[in-house]
Amino acid sequence: MKPSSDKSLISESKQMSGYTPAIKKAKQRLARTPIQEITSRTGIKFIEDDNQFLLPVLNQNYYIEYPTGKITSPTADEIKPGLQIVILHFLLRANNWPLKNKLIAYRELPWGNAYSAAFQREAIDPISDNFCSHPEKLTSAAKKLNATFLTKGDLSFKVQFFPNIPLTYILWEADQELPGRANVLFDSSVITKLHTEDLAFLGEYTTHLLLKFSN
Repeated sequence: MKPSSDKSLISESKQMSGYTPAIKKAKQRLARTPIQEITSRTGIKFIEDDNQFLLPVLNQNYYIEYPTGKITSPTADEIKPGLQIVILHFLLRANNWPLKNKLIAYRELPWGNAYSAAFQREAIDPISDNFCSHPEKLTSAAKKLNATFLTKGDLSFKVQFFPNIPLTYILWEADQELPGRANVLFDSSVITKLHTEDLAFLGEYTTHLLLKFSN
């Protein structure tokens, strides 16, 4: 398995130095945002008796207290800082507009070129490095994320990260002429739902889980 770079978008150093103030700022913004504005824009449920939003994330339920922004999940012992910030950003920015069914690469996102090398290294390369010779392992891992399988490449599937924010993985196996390769694509509607750096985390975190579930 390819070792993770110390420049990883979910590296421990960035979790400590970058996400903590970002989480604090997002929680402050959440407290100022009316519940009705969030539910009508995103379409997610608010549980009035518990003062919590209910947000499905990769087929697990997460609960976000209002107005504190505290995040819990009955299936997660620890919620990484990076995941906390993208959950909060989803509440603050995302919408439930329909998908456009047009796939785009990360570099095609606004300012995507600034992060494309890191996205390639952390979200895409581990897929090609680990699974081009063992696609059955990727198939097994994708099933654990309740992926929807597609007909692109030699193996492809769609993983629903947030409501209306899927990631599409495509794998091409190596042959006598070409090395194996992979890609991670987004629906073009995602531009209106999350910032580009948040989307980098979504790709990297999903790839991390696919590697974990393949073992």
